[in-house]
Amino acid sequence: MTETADIPALDAFLNAALRENRLKGAHFNGAQLRFALCDESPVTVAVIGRSRFRCRFAPPLTIAGRPARIEELLQRLTETAEPAFSERVAASLRAIRGTSDAEGDPQGWNFRKAETALRFGHVLHPNPRSRDGITAEEAAIYAPESGGRFALEWFAVEPERWTGGGFAVEGFSRLARADGIEPPTNRRVFPVHPFQLSRLKNDSRFADLRAKGSVEPLGPGRPDWSATASMRAVHGFHAPFMVKFSLSLRLTNSMRLLSHREVLRGLHVTDLLNSAVGAEISATFAGLTILTEPAFAALTNERGALIPETIAVLRDNPYRDAAAPGPVILAALCEAPRKGLSPLGRIVTSLSDNGDTAPMAMRWFAAFLDKAIWPILEMRARFGLLFGSHQQNMMLKLEGGWPSGVAIRDCQGTGHLTTFHERLSSVCPGIGEGAENIVPPEAGDALLTYYVVVNSVMNTLSMIVLDELAGEDALLALWRSFLERCARETPGDATLYRRLLERPGLTAKANFATSLSGVNEADGGADGQLASFLELDNPIALTEAA
Repeated sequence: MTETADIPALDAFLNAALRENRLKGAHFNGAQLRFALCDESPVTVAVIGRSRFRCRFAPPLTIAGRPARIEELLQRLTETAEPAFSERVAASLRAIRGTSDAEGDPQGWNFRKAETALRFGHVLHPNPRSRDGITAEEAAIYAPESGGRFALEWFAVEPERWTGGGFAVEGFSRLARADGIEPPTNRRVFPVHPFQLSRLKNDSRFADLRAKGSVEPLGPGRPDWSATASMRAVHGFHAPFMVKFSLSLRLTNSMRLLSHREVLRGLHVTDLLNSAVGAEISATFAGLTILTEPAFAALTNERGALIPETIAVLRDNPYRDAAAPGPVILAALCEAPRKGLSPLGRIVTSLSDNGDTAPMAMRWFAAFLDKAIWPILEMRARFGLLFGSHQQNMMLKLEGGWPSGVAIRDCQGTGHLTTFHERLSSVCPGIGEGAENIVPPEAGDALLTYYVVVNSVMNTLSMIVLDELAGEDALLALWRSFLERCARETPGDATLYRRLLERPGLTAKANFATSLSGVNEADGGADGQLASFLELDNPIALTEAA
């Protein structure tokens, strides 16, 4: 096994540690990063690219002056941590080591290929591919980067033991028929992810429903489903909807069990987009697609209580043509392979005729801001809507290599500001009720700053820099000019634009601290986020306008 296979794990760990000042005495010395272990042993790591927000690392590395392997360094860096954290770092390394780089022209990836093109996970995380509660054999089928295909398991459920929202009865019946399952006349149909079924078989609540005949198997559907990048949401070209499931496993910082408040958010977004506000959004943002989650279903126990482990959500699926290029998740475009350019770098290079990539990279970044970022920030300005579109939930539409629009997904990461609640509830009664996602402007803007700006914009900017396509200062000046224009031209509330221009700090999630703490990040509800956050220097607060 060559050291090259472990580079993505090294990059993610060290970038996360650097962001949170977790490396003792860390400093850059030319093309090296230097720091010390807990026992004062000096470490050097080669640096092959550097931006304000991310670096690229590579062998050789040394510990106490002798050559060392990446695996040894990660072991030494986690040896004083809780065993669970150390094992997650090691498990993530093993998963990454066994995963190949994404291949092919990203402009030609269909939806399924685009979803499996994110190979190594979060670019700033100590354990970006850790998965507690799943075997290697199961991951080879159900993990997105494996490219595996599988069938959903279908059940007939007594109406009294089934609950749902939105157009669940009609929607799940349509899905069943598309999947080759005929819904029974006197029962509700219900799909279960095959991974989750193996866990539910050991759940007394599910076993009780089976024993009493309240839940009866209908068999597997078509074996044409595959995981999207999030793993718990699955896609089939034959299906009118994608399906997002509760899965009893922990990925990185959280258990992947859905909650009632999260599925309500999907229904509320659907209702809002069918209102006058939705019509205004459609008319204003021509290149924007919001994938709604218009229905959910779950099993209930004898007391009528929803069983969270069984929740299934229907998500829009406009990607039915396997021959058509699909939108590409931003995280896959901005993922650095073990060697060479990122998929984004390959696109920009292909657009540059004379080898001078800087002008083309600047134009591409400007188009990305206009087509993908402006609609999200402007929906906040005009309607107080918060779409937490981080890299994995933001899908770029490409035409001839250029950003032409954006599709965003995952309604569990949506909300709205308290200052806009009266207006939104007047056109969409009940919005936010029970969903625990109505937040004051300061908190909402902080979250949007991390998910949309730090996680999406700055990672894209950094990848252009690390691919050596354009200079960082010039890209930051372009970002500042974009924000100034938005603040000047918006008919809505320009507070967030001014915050991003003037505030000395940018709110960011502290993935290292969050993972180290062992909290289940998904448990954070109305009382606040359980994840740790920090403030990063805002480079454009001191940057001259372009």
